[in-house]
Amino acid sequence: MLEEAIKYYKRAANCNDREAIALHQLAKLHCELGHTEEVAFYYKKDLDRMEAEEREGPNMVEALMFLAQICKPKKRFEEAEVYCTCLLDFTGPETAESLLRGIRYEKLDVEHFPPQNFKGLASLFEKF
Repeated sequence: MLEEAIKYYKRAANCNDREAIALHQLAKLHCELGHTEEVAFYYKKDLDRMEAEEREGPNMVEALMFLAQICKPKKRFEEAEVYCTCLLDFTGPETAESLLRGIRYEKLDVEHFPPQNFKGLASLFEKF
């Protein structure tokens, strides 16, 4: 059933969706199916369209939140920071700043404390 809906929304998106809902709906349907790459793809396209048409609203917030959160575990911190900065205009400082702090903390952790090889350390302690 979801695949059928995806088919129709793709058709609408390819035919200049006048209501501007197809891309957002495609992202949500793929989210239900667990297809995170497709979700990100459609949210990015929807954001591009909203920017071109100078539209804002809850769909933009939802897209920005998803994209910021999906970039974090993939260590795409600069991209995540861009989405969070955009969120500051829509959600207020609490949500966006909290997400931004988490991203910056992880970024610092990765840059300044790379994973160590603890096998070498373990062999040192075996001598004692």
